[in-house]
Amino acid sequence: MTSQLKMGFPPRESGKRRISPTLMVTVLVCLCLTFGGAKDCKMKQQSSYQQQQRDMENAFNRIMNDLDKNKIRSNLRNYTSRQRLTGTDGVHELVQHIAQQWKDNGLDKVEVTPYEVLMSYPNTTNPNRVEIVVDNGDAVFTSAFVEKPLDADGNQSDIIPPYNAFTPAGIAEGELVYVNYGQIEDFMFLRDNLSIDVTDKIVIARYGKIFRGDKVLNAQRFNASGVILYSDPADYNINGTSDTYPHSWWMPDTGVQRGTVGGSGDYLTPFYPAREYAHRLAVDKTSISVKIPCQPIGYGDAVHFLRELGGPSAPDTWKGKLDIPYRIGPGFVNATRRVKLTVNNYLKVVTVENVIGIIKGKVEPDRYVLLGNHHDTWVFGAIDPLSGTAALTEITRVMGKMKQSNIRPQRTIVFCTWGGEEIGLVGSTEWVEEYMKVLYERAVAYINMDYAADYIDYLIAGTSPLLQDPLYQAAKIVPSPDPTSPYETLYDLWNRTNPGFTGEPSIYYALGSGSDMAAFYQRAGVPCIDMWYAFDNKKWGIPSYPLYHSAYETYHMYTTFIDPSFNYTLAMTRLWGVISWKLADEALLSFDVRRYAKAISDVIDTFKYKFGTVWQEHNVNIGALESASKNLTLAAQNFYDHIQTVDKNDPLAVRIENDKMMQLERAFIDPEGLPGRRINKHVMFAPGRFNRYVGDSFPGIVDTMFEIQNNNATIWELLKQQVYVATYTIQSAAYSLDLIGL
Repeated sequence: MTSQLKMGFPPRESGKRRISPTLMVTVLVCLCLTFGGAKDCKMKQQSSYQQQQRDMENAFNRIMNDLDKNKIRSNLRNYTSRQRLTGTDGVHELVQHIAQQWKDNGLDKVEVTPYEVLMSYPNTTNPNRVEIVVDNGDAVFTSAFVEKPLDADGNQSDIIPPYNAFTPAGIAEGELVYVNYGQIEDFMFLRDNLSIDVTDKIVIARYGKIFRGDKVLNAQRFNASGVILYSDPADYNINGTSDTYPHSWWMPDTGVQRGTVGGSGDYLTPFYPAREYAHRLAVDKTSISVKIPCQPIGYGDAVHFLRELGGPSAPDTWKGKLDIPYRIGPGFVNATRRVKLTVNNYLKVVTVENVIGIIKGKVEPDRYVLLGNHHDTWVFGAIDPLSGTAALTEITRVMGKMKQSNIRPQRTIVFCTWGGEEIGLVGSTEWVEEYMKVLYERAVAYINMDYAADYIDYLIAGTSPLLQDPLYQAAKIVPSPDPTSPYETLYDLWNRTNPGFTGEPSIYYALGSGSDMAAFYQRAGVPCIDMWYAFDNKKWGIPSYPLYHSAYETYHMYTTFIDPSFNYTLAMTRLWGVISWKLADEALLSFDVRRYAKAISDVIDTFKYKFGTVWQEHNVNIGALESASKNLTLAAQNFYDHIQTVDKNDPLAVRIENDKMMQLERAFIDPEGLPGRRINKHVMFAPGRFNRYVGDSFPGIVDTMFEIQNNNATIWELLKQQVYVATYTIQSAAYSLDLIGL
């Protein structure tokens, strides 16, 4: 045992041998048949199931009534009191505070799980900067090193300057080219329509549309020497006035969006957990993909560079709201001037800590429902993520009190607050890698809430098709957060403010990798939800809430401009609590497998419409793909019909069907991963190749067709292989729903 502890392995649980739930049920059934007779036993079983339903409804009421928005507010005030950047004293202090709160709240188990991982930081004594220099090398303009404090909460001297994590140190000097949002299509437009070559040039791109790391990789693909990122008022201050923070929620010209440009998980221990016993790669052997320097700046600085550009005028769709003509370059009108980009970031191994809390299930402790959010921030993180962390701690308080009153769910609930999310989903990825084998067999669902609210227009949710119905059912239990609305439930308000196309609230299936659900979904095949209250993108036309990842995302900002009443924060906390308890406590899981079959059928119909003719010309076997989809649709309907007849008082029968529903998501996991992206293993839904924030359906097929259509790639054999993989995977999913499956 001593050697186990030294290596970081926990000791085996000691004590008396426990009777398995299945064996216990078998014994009780035998006793019932022996002493009570079959009829009496059946009545008792029915009574037991009905009582379990009543107990679950009472638990919902307890959750609804006991969650306290004032306690959430107090948590948020405490959590945002200082910077909580990964690897700093501030985040370590927060981890210890949260862990103690969860222990005090009465959870069965609370532990801090540390991982030693590679991180990226700016050099505070030799700051990153972007300059306009003249022929003798003198700078005539230099970008700001820090953001000017604009409220009392943000007036702290130890804030780390803005930077893009995992951008390498380096100096790039030369002509500047404006590349709009830096999408792959933007670079192709410059090449194909304007004959502009960005080789060895510095490009400047505005934030928005796609993940910032993909902007840098696109620049790298086209041989640029460096990247400058900025937040254009068209995307972050649409009023185009000086009415900005602290007078409104709009980004001021001094605001800078920080963010990583890296991938997911620890670079030194790819695919395996970064524990103390790990074998680590040398830094020069890692898969760090960004090779050119990059630095974010505010639009107050960006205007100095953009207004000096020469070259052709930018297309109207490329023009933002700065008071400049928006030209593309390359180079400045004054040919004696050029841009110099200096980045002094460095790499360092630091400790990332997760806090994991557990309430053990009373019947199936080996089945888990997980709730997750991260606690690390770029600066104060009042929205992202600490509004969610404050809500999660309040759920632990209420469910801890329920446990102390001997109210437990059937299955185990696991509370997770992750470290290192902002730098690259590190804490959650390492934890999933450590517990992959267990999660693969036992995880029912993972419910992610990166943050509670970034505005109060409507609810947004991405979900596995399997969890769509439980999400809707939970939303029907939660009261509407709008006291002026005629709609009584969160579901009704959601359906009114953000309706879908089928008479139900809008959801999306293709979960990207913008938060901690990524490793659960892409690696372990755990059904996931990601949800938050949000601004109406159609109304505002902005890519994110304006102060995203800036030093102005303070407690004052949240309580003044986002959710002053905390009604919407409370509604999301209630939804999180109810759906988690529901999935942990309902006898037969309320997954509707037909949703999955319908989602796949719809995508294949789209493929037929878009690619049918050209696929036939190249002998792509779309017929087999359609056949597998029809088989899954039939299997899903047969399974749905079958579970309507399952005796909910027969725990073994219920567990058999629940396991099939849990494992259906795993049927779409390909151990080989996607072509060129082994870390993404979900064949049906995975992050987009050129925008990791959003997902694609059948990404292997989509990626290959992009290359064929846009780069004249002759890779039809790869396409046929990807269609074959999809066909095989869909058919395997159909087999998994069968009674025997062979």
